[in-house]
Amino acid sequence: MIDQNPAFSALWHPFLTGAIAWRGQALFLRARSGVIPAQIKIEQIDCQQSYKPFSDELERAGFPIIQHIHKAYPIVLVLPPPQRDETRALFAQALQRGSEDGLVVVSMQNSAGAKSGENDLRQLAPNLQSTSKNKCRVFWANKKNVNEVLLDDWLKLDAPRRIEASGFISRPGIFAWDRIDIASQLLAEHLPKDLAGHGADLGAGLGYLTHTVLSQCKNVKAMDVYEAEARALECAKSNLSSFEKSIEIYYCWHDVVQGVQGPYDFVISNPPFHQGGVEVQAVGQAFIEAAAKSLKPNGRFYMVANRHLPYEAGLKKYFSQVNVLATREGFKVFAAIR
Repeated sequence: MIDQNPAFSALWHPFLTGAIAWRGQALFLRARSGVIPAQIKIEQIDCQQSYKPFSDELERAGFPIIQHIHKAYPIVLVLPPPQRDETRALFAQALQRGSEDGLVVVSMQNSAGAKSGENDLRQLAPNLQSTSKNKCRVFWANKKNVNEVLLDDWLKLDAPRRIEASGFISRPGIFAWDRIDIASQLLAEHLPKDLAGHGADLGAGLGYLTHTVLSQCKNVKAMDVYEAEARALECAKSNLSSFEKSIEIYYCWHDVVQGVQGPYDFVISNPPFHQGGVEVQAVGQAFIEAAAKSLKPNGRFYMVANRHLPYEAGLKKYFSQVNVLATREGFKVFAAIR
């Protein structure tokens, strides 16, 4: 059987071999759910995870989920994200949250930049050790001789900031964080200006599409903004705050695959089609179903997708009318009526 999360499995290797002694309580940043060593109890691991589907998995498995950190930990476990600046900020946060004699323990797949990740942590905390397992590197460091200047600099990498190229508030690690992606731009160009009533944005990211709708559609009364990544949703709140005096905006940290509320007059979406670096067509299909079930009769759905993904059948299953509004640069825009 293929290990779907080899970095998670490898993370526990130094504890199983005795290279690191378990110290009773740990903080787990970008935590994932899975099988842990028998000598470690689930309730000993406080988990933080900003991506809702993974957070839901942890909760179902019984791991403690915490939103705010109020103490220092003898062990801080880390599964780094793909984006390097976000990872560097996470390393700095991990060292900051560790106790004076604590350890930061990191696991990364070799193919996901483990060597660079190890070198980055060593820049912060030079007293570092490492081992290999499962085509991954597991490396750990204590807080001796921490580079405090670099730590302060890297902590700032996670801060939301205005991106000059787009004019929007964003931060490293969220989708298309330093630009407006081509697919969203294409959909924005083809959104009609007569949208009205109560709408929803499924997979809203930093709020660009909702911002487009609220800027050009004066008869929209309310907008529900659904986003699975809490770090992106925080940026969306900043980007859409100027509309809140005149329009009701509901921000929902939610996995759209599980369905949404409604009923809506219209729904817009640039759905994700990757999860953990793997293309997952089922996510887009689930977004289509969620949109259809949440729309009022004759409600409208506008969606952009990669041209090669076969979403037409799903759209025709749930909608009475389906049209392709545009095809460009590898993407296509659909308009559908419930």
